[in-house]
Amino acid sequence: MPTIATKEGLNINSEHVVQFATLRNGQTRFLLSTGGELTGETYSDDLADFFVPVIPANPGFVAVFAERWEDGQFTYKHRSVIAWRLCPAGNYPIFEGYGDADDYQVMIDPAGGIFDSDHNVYATVDEWKTEYEAEQNEIAAARIAKAA
Repeated sequence: MPTIATKEGLNINSEHVVQFATLRNGQTRFLLSTGGELTGETYSDDLADFFVPVIPANPGFVAVFAERWEDGQFTYKHRSVIAWRLCPAGNYPIFEGYGDADDYQVMIDPAGGIFDSDHNVYATVDEWKTEYEAEQNEIAAARIAKAA
């Protein structure tokens, strides 16, 4: 829940804003879902950032997260996508369950397609894992060589 802070000390819950308009004097008038309205000067120049639409995801979208342990072993975790944030820069998944990282490696779509954020497409998850692990091993080897 993004909160809109005003220079007058008001904190407005963006989920309660039905409509807003910037006035000539630089202040913004907010029409609230409660039927009231508030007027104030906001700290943010672009209020659109506070209003990100979220739509439910079709069943079957699953993100794959990868982690490399200290012993060099890779572990993989799958999390279902339950919704999408429709942002100006693109659509971003919202995952089921708790997790502090939204940095997934690949997405599996309902038809079984596998793709990453760079628009690379893979035939199977195993094909992606093989490529991912080889790339991570190259990066680790380069770090070791650079440190030596």
